[in-house]
Amino acid sequence: MNTQKTLLNARKTILVAMLFVLAISAVSCAQPTAEPTKALPTVAPRATDAPKPTAAPTVAPTTAPAVFDIKTVLDKYVTALPDGFGGVQPAALKDQLAAKPFILDVREASEIATNGFIEGSVNIPLRTLTKNLDKLPAKDQPIVTLCASGQRGGIAMSVLQMLGYTNVKNLVGGFGAWKAANLPVATGTPAEAKAGKAPEFDKGLFTALDKYVTTLPDGFGGAQPAALKDQMVAAKVFLLDVREPSEITQNGFIEGSVNVPTRTLVKNLDKLPRDKAAPIVTYCPSGQRGVIAMTTLQLLGYTNVKNLVGGFGAWKNANLPIVK
Repeated sequence: MNTQKTLLNARKTILVAMLFVLAISAVSCAQPTAEPTKALPTVAPRATDAPKPTAAPTVAPTTAPAVFDIKTVLDKYVTALPDGFGGVQPAALKDQLAAKPFILDVREASEIATNGFIEGSVNIPLRTLTKNLDKLPAKDQPIVTLCASGQRGGIAMSVLQMLGYTNVKNLVGGFGAWKAANLPVATGTPAEAKAGKAPEFDKGLFTALDKYVTTLPDGFGGAQPAALKDQMVAAKVFLLDVREPSEITQNGFIEGSVNVPTRTLVKNLDKLPRDKAAPIVTYCPSGQRGVIAMTTLQLLGYTNVKNLVGGFGAWKNANLPIVK
């Protein structure tokens, strides 16, 4: 009997346990099972192209414009002066006329009307020269300048040579020497030159030379021998002898002169008066080199420079004192 009760209780216990398990299972089945959360793959941010550097706009290298230096130009000019210094004697010019050089008469029209001219010459008064360069031939063509005495012709020659004309000469002694040599003289009016196109020039140089010729004073810087003698008595004058030392040794000099040969002039400005307004008179044998020196100094800012017209030869011919 007791054994049966024990078995019965055991069965009840087992039944209760089974019912409990079934109940738990039912509850579990009623709830949906959540899927495990899957980790999303890490996506690298989309690479963006690095901005390409913007090239700076190409700018052509600029060169600062060369500063015009008149002293350098003039030193180069006088240093390279040829033998003869661009002077041509009347007889030599007469022989050259057959080759038809361009004869440039820089006197005033009134002088030509009064005294005549060399056949075939073209008249361009000196102060208008730089305004009429279109009437001249090419820079390499032969040109001969002339005036009354050689003074203005020498200035014209120097200016043209500085501008790059490579075959320019000046009639030594001018039209006066031509007539004195009994060479042919034409009368009337010289032929008009045909205008063409002027060549290109350095702007700074042209401006300086244009200002120079258009403002030349009365007398064009010429000093006659007798006038120079009087000036030497009345006031102190710096006499600049631009001949070579050998010429001075052979021919003598004017007392008180300082010798600076033409080709070395710009390199020896320290031998001149410091005051650029001080009176200076240049001279050479004939006036040819003297006028080159005068023109050079005037362009350098010396304001009281003259040239002895006819040079040392004219001084001697006037029986004025010399030192030997």
